[in-house]
Amino acid sequence: MLWLNQTWFRHTVILAFIVASITIEMCFYRKVFKSTAERDVLEHVHHTGAGPLQLKGHHIVAGDEGYTTGVYYSDWSPYPPRKHFPHDIDLSKVSHVYYAFFLVDGNTGQLKSSDEWSDFQMDLYKPLAVKLNELNGDKMDVDLSMGLLPKGCVGELFYLRHTGILDKNRARHFKVVMAVGGWSNREEFPKMVRDPRRVDAFITSCVDTMFKYGFDGIDLDWEFPQNDGFEPQMYLEMARRLRLRFDQLEQDIFAGESNHPKFHLSIATPAFRDKMNVLPIREMNRYVDVWNMMTYDYHGEWSDRTGYHCNLYNGKNGKVSAQYKHGATSGGTVEGLDANSAIYDMINLFGVDSRKISLGMAAYGRGFTHVKTEGNDKSFIGKKFNGVGGASEGEPGMWLYNQLPIKGSQEQYDADYVSAFCFDSKSRTFVGYDNVDSVQVKADYVKEMQLGGGFWWESCGDNHKDPERSLLNAFTGELQTILKPTDSIYHRPETLRYYLEKYGIDSYLSPFIGHLLSKNRR
Repeated sequence: MLWLNQTWFRHTVILAFIVASITIEMCFYRKVFKSTAERDVLEHVHHTGAGPLQLKGHHIVAGDEGYTTGVYYSDWSPYPPRKHFPHDIDLSKVSHVYYAFFLVDGNTGQLKSSDEWSDFQMDLYKPLAVKLNELNGDKMDVDLSMGLLPKGCVGELFYLRHTGILDKNRARHFKVVMAVGGWSNREEFPKMVRDPRRVDAFITSCVDTMFKYGFDGIDLDWEFPQNDGFEPQMYLEMARRLRLRFDQLEQDIFAGESNHPKFHLSIATPAFRDKMNVLPIREMNRYVDVWNMMTYDYHGEWSDRTGYHCNLYNGKNGKVSAQYKHGATSGGTVEGLDANSAIYDMINLFGVDSRKISLGMAAYGRGFTHVKTEGNDKSFIGKKFNGVGGASEGEPGMWLYNQLPIKGSQEQYDADYVSAFCFDSKSRTFVGYDNVDSVQVKADYVKEMQLGGGFWWESCGDNHKDPERSLLNAFTGELQTILKPTDSIYHRPETLRYYLEKYGIDSYLSPFIGHLLSKNRR
């Protein structure tokens, strides 16, 4: 019996060793196979469009004659309860409209609309006619009366860049940029980048969709590449190949002319260090026009304790100084959950020209309910809470700026953090957000740090009915000078003619473009 037990034990050990060896080998093979496959993808995409990338005089640094002001416009904005249309934006104060979102199909690499009705089919003729009549009395736009307005929010934005009725204060001089991805689309990028055919399809689809629907460029919003050595490299390759395709398209349109408008490429950029460190920012910077820093969402329902979500400072830095600006001090708190730390890192750690950086601001607040305070405690930061509340459907803990301050509270301003807040003592609800005071300070910060400008997520949250409460008004009023693009690529007849040559007379914008060309010939 003892001999049998010893034999059984030896066989068991041998079998276990064999199983373990096979398992280890399979894991190693899988790892090697995955690494080899990813390397093959990188080799393919890097050599697609072989030859060194020539930037052909592309101006990647903003000029010194003002600051950019951008707003993200989402295609869910027209629906109740927001009911916010493109023509509600004061375009005389805006240089860039980022249209969100077009989505990546991870299984094919193709780009698709996230809402075709809102993007291309919604008839905005009546609300726009009412708006223009309010602005201009009895003066009616001839193009509108002829029924030439392309449908959908995309069509209206294209129209608004060409109508003379908004020419006051150069209102029609703004760029419309196609935002690709977003938080809800984050899982599709990793699937797409691991197949070289899908990457090819993605690049082609991006450029074709951009041009077909009249966008001035692309804003990439991948939230966020994993720190695996592959996804960050693929993000770099996406930027490189898009810039190459932009140059090729410009060559086709302008036939060798050197002094022509350029297509825009920006990155919606994470604004906290652990995500920023993953990105090959120095390498990507060669191909990118603007880094839109998402300096918001620092605290929210995911947090352990309360905090401001769009604060400029960490509460200790105070006003920006020349010493800090030139990198003699460290960046913010250990966590770096403030805009100032992110801007510092971009300039001093990653070597980005400050004029290519756009400061993100929030047209919404994030809050917490049942906040645990003691006595007459007036500080609501770093407190425990139970719940987040909110007044924005589908977004726990979120209120649009035009819904604030909440009922039963008064708006207050924290100069140490540069953030507004309100607190309802009955429900013990605390909400942090940007207000007129904070964005005016941020405008001064943009000037002091010599940044390119600022932008908002998202336009529908601003107060467009009360000029005194408008974040856009407050920010631009403090900046004083807005860098408006005077020569949109779609204001050039060469672009319009090339559009008709490429897509014919039956494409989305073709009837209106044909009308514009006929007007130019008169």
